[in-house]
Amino acid sequence: MSPGPKGGGGPLVAWACLQLALGAMLALWGEVVPSLLFLGGAIPLLVLAAWNRVWPPSGRPRLLARVSVPTVVLAIGSAILAIGFTAGLWLGLIGGEIVLFGLVWLAREIFLERRAVRG
Repeated sequence: MSPGPKGGGGPLVAWACLQLALGAMLALWGEVVPSLLFLGGAIPLLVLAAWNRVWPPSGRPRLLARVSVPTVVLAIGSAILAIGFTAGLWLGLIGGEIVLFGLVWLAREIFLERRAVRG
């Protein structure tokens, strides 16, 4: 068990500032439409960083998994799904199935760990 997260908004703010700088430079020296992707992409990061800064940690010990194979399955499925966007529908569907399998497995693992702590 570990204490709750502390100061997790810093990397999000740094990433959002980098996106804002890239979007501003692209708007000045390039086309406007692609720069809107950078500028619009920074907004959710700034909102998430502000929410992370305002929301206080719970103070309770946080439960961390010792070994989480479903997380690895989820990451591999997400990568296959992303490659499937360019490789074809069949690979995207296979990646989607792996992601769904990983999500169900991860939800089951979290449920069982929390139940073991309560009971």
